[in-house]
Amino acid sequence: MANAQSLSQLVETYRFADVVTLWARERLESPVIVARALARAVVCDGLRLQSIDGRWAKSLDKPIEFRGYPYVGYAAQPNGDMSILRAAALNHLFAIVERAEEPSLERLHEEFIDRNDFRAWLLKAGLPLPTFWYAP
Repeated sequence: MANAQSLSQLVETYRFADVVTLWARERLESPVIVARALARAVVCDGLRLQSIDGRWAKSLDKPIEFRGYPYVGYAAQPNGDMSILRAAALNHLFAIVERAEEPSLERLHEEFIDRNDFRAWLLKAGLPLPTFWYAP
């Protein structure tokens, strides 16, 4: 029987709020600090945060469900991978980074981070891989 750590390795995506909560608990830091760091990573460093899975957007046989939200494509760096985000979520991320607004996990409720994208950002930033997602 697999243990809880090995099961978390099977999770492909986590919601932004889940990454904040799990990583803050592991690092023994305030969720606000972790949320600010992740917001900065998205806005400035190129961590991909998604409101819609890009694979769904490319699929011709399955329509995308937008649920009435306006969406935008965003890439933090000129040759970076594009994120598809709700416009309100991107606006909130900019407010966190540029105007030091308090992070609201409720306002980022639809957004998720892919395991591979998070790993790539962590390695680029020189940060250790968190055990909640990358247990040894």
